Amino acid sequence: MEDVGRFFELLWGSVVYRPYVYAFFVCFLVFAQHHLGLKRMLTFMVSTYIIAFLCEYSATRNGFPFGFYTYIDTTRDRELWISNVPVWDSLSFVFLSYFSYLLAAALLMKSNNKRDGDWPSLRYRLTPVLGGVLMTLLDVVIDPVALQGGKWFLGEIYYYPHKGFYFGVTAANFAGWFFVGFATQRVFQRFLEHAPWCKDRWRPLHPRFVWGIFAVYTGVFIFNLGITVMIKDYVLATASTAVILITLVPMGFFIRRRRLSWKY
Repeated sequence: MEDVGRFFELLWGSVVYRPYVYAFFVCFLVFAQHHLGLKRMLTFMVSTYIIAFLCEYSATRNGFPFGFYTYIDTTRDRELWISNVPVWDSLSFVFLSYFSYLLAAALLMKSNNKRDGDWPSLRYRLTPVLGGVLMTLLDVVIDPVALQGGKWFLGEIYYYPHKGFYFGVTAANFAGWFFVGFATQRVFQRFLEHAPWCKDRWRPLHPRFVWGIFAVYTGVFIFNLGITVMIKDYVLATASTAVILITLVPMGFFIRRRRLSWKY
């Protein structure tokens, strides 16, 4: 019982010390449960977490797929870790991959007459490719400020043995993010195709559902940009603003032009 109590104490510590992570994770639970239903949502969540954790576990030992890096375990006695990887970090990939995947599917959908959530584009082979790119673009803004966690409430959580080319972040890290985004979304497509529990009827979606997805994706950008400004790294803030605008403006315009707001 003592071990169980300690587990929940550390789990609660993860929530207390990383509330922003769990706020976005709650967004995932709300959107994914409504869109996918409970069984498909749990399938996406569990499979994505396992893939992300294995990739982080691997990278910290042999460099694949993010390149070599090391987590600093100063919070091991305050929040939940699995081996040398903090639980919250792998959990972040769940909502980052989901919102990137849904936006990619929305952008690639060829018609706007699907009232339910079973979009044909969820199964397109190109969707995980675009979804991986969209998740990597998030990381272009996230990782440079996360690397400076000692300057804000994140704390120093990891370091690279060799400084990367983009504000300290390595090219291998960006390649790893694309790999994880692609792999988690492609694996979920396989579940949609073959898993019996993923064959349940899909729910109708609100006409503005896709804009809600866009808003949460934008929120991840804005949160990290806000932290960048807060720590007064104005050069990085300028670069991140450029990335955000280059990503969001064409995407928003395209969604509106394709009438993916679903006005009937």
